[in-house]
Amino acid sequence: MKEKLEEINAIKGVWGYFICDNTGKILEREMPIVFMKHLAMMGKEVTQVVGLLESLIRSSENIDLLFEDGRVTIRSLKNFTLVVFCDPNVDIPMLRLKINVLISEISEDSKMQELLEKGEWRRRRLLQKEYLNKEYREILKQLVPEDTNPSTSA
Repeated sequence: MKEKLEEINAIKGVWGYFICDNTGKILEREMPIVFMKHLAMMGKEVTQVVGLLESLIRSSENIDLLFEDGRVTIRSLKNFTLVVFCDPNVDIPMLRLKINVLISEISEDSKMQELLEKGEWRRRRLLQKEYLNKEYREILKQLVPEDTNPSTSA
């Protein structure tokens, strides 16, 4: 798996990546030093954003955020999320190809799957309303009336 991660990081324009489990815990990373002090928080934030999107649209597997000076590609699967930070002009088809190969390898790695499965119940807890950050609770309250969304209640 490390080799496949290095292939992603070697793509021209990729700045770094991290993989987190369903609790937001960072499992693998290769990030520029400027991101390091925020890395633990980013894992939890990504997990909550993906969970919020799942509760609203039922599918959040591929998220691509394009900014003037950067791009964030997020691949969220059943029990992990891969986040790649890159230049806005990165070769997207190549990046997606490498990400798909990595995901396939992670899915076949029994040690990685065992590690990831341990976090599933924690993810459900993290996405319960009382554990969501205040901003996400407000968004959820505005978009989904409480009486119609039992999956996010305590």
